[in-house]
Amino acid sequence: MNFFEAQDRARKNTTWSILLFVLAVAGLVFLTNLLLLGIYTYASSNQIAFSLEALQGHYSWQVFAAVSIGVCLLIFCGSLYKTLSLSGGGAAVAEMLGGRQVPAATTDLQQRQLLNVVEEMAIAAGMPIPRVYLLEEDGINAFAAGLSPANAVIGVTRGTMTRLSRDELQGVIAHEFSHIANGDMRLNIRLIGVLHGILLIGLIGGFLLRSMRFSRRSRSSSKGGGGVAVIVALGLGLLIIGYAGSFFGNWIKSIVSRQREFLADSSAVQFTRNKDGIAGALKKIGGSAGSYLDSPAAAQYSHAFFAKGVGFLLQSFFATHPPLEERIRRIEPRWDGEFLQSRVLPVAEPEPVEASTSAAAKMAVTAAILTSAEQAISQVGTLNEENIEYVRELIITMPLLLREAAQDAYTARALIYAVLVDLQKDKAAATAALHQYADPNMHTLCDQFLPDLKNLHDKFKLPLLELSINALRDLSPNQFVQFKQAVQQIITSDKSVNLKEWVIQRLLMQQLDEHFGFRKPPRGKYKSLDPVTAEVETVLSLIAHVEHGDDDAARAAFACGAAEAGIEKLDMLARKEIRLDAINQSLDKLAQLKPLVKPRLLKACVAVILQDGKTTTRGMELVRTISTCLDCPMPPVPALA
Repeated sequence: MNFFEAQDRARKNTTWSILLFVLAVAGLVFLTNLLLLGIYTYASSNQIAFSLEALQGHYSWQVFAAVSIGVCLLIFCGSLYKTLSLSGGGAAVAEMLGGRQVPAATTDLQQRQLLNVVEEMAIAAGMPIPRVYLLEEDGINAFAAGLSPANAVIGVTRGTMTRLSRDELQGVIAHEFSHIANGDMRLNIRLIGVLHGILLIGLIGGFLLRSMRFSRRSRSSSKGGGGVAVIVALGLGLLIIGYAGSFFGNWIKSIVSRQREFLADSSAVQFTRNKDGIAGALKKIGGSAGSYLDSPAAAQYSHAFFAKGVGFLLQSFFATHPPLEERIRRIEPRWDGEFLQSRVLPVAEPEPVEASTSAAAKMAVTAAILTSAEQAISQVGTLNEENIEYVRELIITMPLLLREAAQDAYTARALIYAVLVDLQKDKAAATAALHQYADPNMHTLCDQFLPDLKNLHDKFKLPLLELSINALRDLSPNQFVQFKQAVQQIITSDKSVNLKEWVIQRLLMQQLDEHFGFRKPPRGKYKSLDPVTAEVETVLSLIAHVEHGDDDAARAAFACGAAEAGIEKLDMLARKEIRLDAINQSLDKLAQLKPLVKPRLLKACVAVILQDGKTTTRGMELVRTISTCLDCPMPPVPALA
């Protein structure tokens, strides 16, 4: 799977779905006009006219235009209302389906295993960790929802959590991560919004028919009966048109989603290198477990589930998912056709930390090492078994006090404060800022974390930050504003901001600002690097100076990056010319590059790093930060000395 091509394809699918939506609206406008024309003709002449001449005598283009505009406004307002109601991102969808968030600090062993799988995969892929929602449904199903990776959630049914083995659960979660990486989630939410507007016409027709129950007395008079008959005919006609809208909606969803499921299945196998995991989950769905959901809202989001979530007429024509048999055979061509009977599995005990220590050292050696710019780009937006296992062992061997602190919103704040205080030259000024701007008891917690932080290996720091960001999403908006101000004051307490502080602040605020609605996801604007030459110079100059201490080596590395970018006359900035505010502005602008342009920039960044055949942890963290700012998640890569 190519991440950048998948992102570009998701944008094209959005355009395609909009075109289908426009065609559906045009059909509904025509049918509504035809209905009103027939009713108006009957009411005027007391007869049903079928000839074009008779219809033209009772209808005008002005009426046609007015009705068309009215129908379009109705559909637009309905779509806008639904879209705004889902503006909360993935959490809004999960709650609409009856889900409840699984606490990051849960002690339930099954929920802990589920969270561990999600955390491991997210960190291994370089993606923000999605929040996890549990649906109290017995069937096996799951979904990913969100407007961007920063506000994404993964929802699973209780049947998924309790009936699947860890490998099978990992296969399902990998399938959902594919939807996140490919940009499918945003399209799914947009479909819910626009299709709701189409269905409004039918809802109005149903309302008119129900309202007739209160008008039965008026039917005793001929005049009243005629008026009621017209309203009944109008309501029935709109209801039928509403079913036509439902037809269009299901048709659009089936067209958009079918092939994406095959892609997500193959990506899950590619990510985990274990075809038995996702195949086993599909076989259990085909056995006794099933995948249907009882939630009344399930039909609206049917196109985004792991497996078919609802049943309806003409399923073969409107199916949003390929048949289970076809999906399984694409994974296992020699499958014998037998499904698996599922049962609630016993709760597995967590793996002892001591047993994993040697494995962690081994995985640190076998995890992918960066050797070329092309290799780095091929890893963006993907997972592999080695990285997943590497991250799993990192989390297990992380100091217990710090790991537990990163799983709760309150203690995660103190943990971030402690990390920043530890980086300050003037720790007294940083502590004073902490007392002034943070909650009263934060300094006490910070003191508890500082000893472990001083001895913490660099390989643990970004995973710890990513775990903390996930917990910090549970803050209230007011708490986040206070936290953001405290972070800024601690960082600037020594009158300077170094690179490590900037990386922490940028990663924190990019994801959390977007989650809390202070920042909108960037949209593709630039089709080449030419309009952003100055920004490319700033970023490549920064990497060259950070990775290569000698000015001559930095210039040689910058030249390699400029050649990879394919831009003539790039000039490297001097160290003193690089300002952090300019870096932030440059990254914000570069994030607006079209998906197929971003690989050139990232290749240029990696070429600067690899110019001397070596990499440092500091340099790789910087490149990963830049990649994250461009919405191109890069997996953790060990430094190559």
